[in-house]
Amino acid sequence: MRGMVVFLIIIAARLFLPCSAVAAANDFRVISGTLLHPATLGSGVTALVLKGDDGTVYYADLRAVSSIPVLERGATITLIGFEGARPDQVAIQVIYPADVAAAIPAPTVRSQRINGRIGSLSGPTVVVRATDGHEATMRLRGISATILRLLRPGDLVTVFGQPGDTDFVVTGIILRED
Repeated sequence: MRGMVVFLIIIAARLFLPCSAVAAANDFRVISGTLLHPATLGSGVTALVLKGDDGTVYYADLRAVSSIPVLERGATITLIGFEGARPDQVAIQVIYPADVAAAIPAPTVRSQRINGRIGSLSGPTVVVRATDGHEATMRLRGISATILRLLRPGDLVTVFGQPGDTDFVVTGIILRED
């Protein structure tokens, strides 16, 4: 009976008292949250305070981070590193701002090639009659003004680009000889 009481006390303590159950010193950690301190994070900063998404406040050692992004207090970041001597201490290896995922470009459509003749040219818009007889309206984005001045209706061209929402976006053009 006495053993059962001790067992129930241990179970009650585990249920109602806060404890760090999962990680231990030197365990790999990935923590996302909000930057509390310093007011501006950047090179030369060796420590930061982060309020994790779980509500825990973490103290992070940044001495091993090779590139520290410039961020303001309140920025959402993800820290990757190892747990320190206490569960709220972490030795960070990498810092990712929340907008990194948004900054990663989405997979792009493979560039296409169209061979044909320029039918008409108006500013950055060109109509090319492809060798198969189809006409394509294209926007000449990223093509220098010098190159644009060289193009004339009737010129034989190879155009490289990608289909856009409303037109074909040209990323390169080669003027060919007849």
